[in-house]
Amino acid sequence: MTHSLNTILSKSSLGFIIISLCWAFPLLAKQEQSEANAPGEDQVSALVERLGDEDFTTRKQAFQNLEKMLADDDKAGDMLKKFEQHEDPEIGTRIQSLLQKQQDKILAQEKKKKQHANDRLEFLEQIAKIKVLEKRADGVWRLDPADENKARSLAKKTSLHKIKLSITNQSKDPLKVYYMCACKHKDEGGGNRKYHAKIEPGKTHNCKETWEQRIYVITDIDDKALGLYLTGEQNGRIEIKGAAIENQ
Repeated sequence: MTHSLNTILSKSSLGFIIISLCWAFPLLAKQEQSEANAPGEDQVSALVERLGDEDFTTRKQAFQNLEKMLADDDKAGDMLKKFEQHEDPEIGTRIQSLLQKQQDKILAQEKKKKQHANDRLEFLEQIAKIKVLEKRADGVWRLDPADENKARSLAKKTSLHKIKLSITNQSKDPLKVYYMCACKHKDEGGGNRKYHAKIEPGKTHNCKETWEQRIYVITDIDDKALGLYLTGEQNGRIEIKGAAIENQ
């Protein structure tokens, strides 16, 4: 019995090791491939020298190649900094320009993330004032239609996630779909309903591209609010069945 148990444990351990290796090898291969594709100092140095070439096309191509390197690999910036004080002033100026563009891009990304975080916090404070009827796994929130006026105050300024949304009308009556602009989006008529689509019975409307945290208002043909929805960061779906509106 002990022998059988040891055999089972031995086989289990061997199986675990094999599974672990199968999982690890692709990661190691990917890392090795990434390191192999990483720019080397000789490659960077050669491109730097081409920045001073007499031929305009050669200079432009070298500049673009270095730009791509900076975008693909953070180490390229450290290598490029070594040539910042190049003996050729024109090359030095172009390198400084490349490094400044990279820094500006990094700062812009950080600013956007910070702004998104601030907007998210403000948004959550405001959504807390609205009655949430249901929180879906796909991120769609079903809100109380009676709170439409409160939803107008949602100050969503930035969205990082584009999503898809499908709305199916399984009722016997045509329905209308509006989305509500954030009140700070004055160019879109902030805080007001904006007509999006009319859905006939048995039909599905696909929003091929919309954004997270966008408010959708489902109404009857006379514009009476029947449902109020808030999109999430994932693709979502809303289904209308009879007089009641449900998202499934």
